[in-house]
Amino acid sequence: MIKSLELKKKSFLKKFEEITENFCHKTDAYVSEPSDENIHDIRVAIRRLESAHRIFPKTVKTRTGIRNYVKNAKMLFKLNAEIRDFDIICARLETKYQNKTHDLVEALKNQRKGRLEEANKIALKLSNLRPPKISETILKESKFKRRYKKIINEIVLNIQKNFIISLRDERKIEELHMLRKDFKKLRYSLELASNTKTTSFLVKSLKSIQNILGEIHDSDIIIEYLKNVEQNSEFLDIVESEVLERRKKYRAFIAFFKRRKSVLRNLGL
Repeated sequence: MIKSLELKKKSFLKKFEEITENFCHKTDAYVSEPSDENIHDIRVAIRRLESAHRIFPKTVKTRTGIRNYVKNAKMLFKLNAEIRDFDIICARLETKYQNKTHDLVEALKNQRKGRLEEANKIALKLSNLRPPKISETILKESKFKRRYKKIINEIVLNIQKNFIISLRDERKIEELHMLRKDFKKLRYSLELASNTKTTSFLVKSLKSIQNILGEIHDSDIIIEYLKNVEQNSEFLDIVESEVLERRKKYRAFIAFFKRRKSVLRNLGL
């Protein structure tokens, strides 16, 4: 399936325009109210913007100002990733271990407030910027298509490498994290393809995969945080409980891949 991908310049530029318009809309909504839903939506919008940006040749990025625009969007993404991590940890601690972790949760909420203020400043800056427009005349179709396939192949190779490592050892946290990120990159890159009927099933499967890996990642965030707090010996029982929960999620990840052999074949796994 990867080999049969097509990316036509005209359809891509139309999608890019839709992506930037959506990003502007989500940024305005975020500035107005940085709710959980708007934090999620802006993160997705930035991922789509990054995926499209990755395909443009360097000369186009330099001439159009898109590089600086996306640089600011990435800064916003990083801050919102931290905010989301705080939310994940707080939600779990408040739900399962409220009596024992009250002070930790309050400290995290204060850190979250600071990150949110920083994120709002960048979002406001982005909302005042004019989104870049890309003309058809500065893109060469053949070079453009080759670059798209090269990027897809690089992502797939990274997935293949980290998949083999992650499948053998549940302790390979960094590899599992990179695997999750690459599955996301692949999903959003495939959404750009002109032959969407060919990619729709794979895109849907990739979303399921990233959700499973996301659950494992959330556990890793909580475990790492609790291991690094100063009074970490007080929370060893919580860490052990979360490690057991993570193990269940990892087994679900393995079981999913055994059921979805067609997805693996399409990715060369």
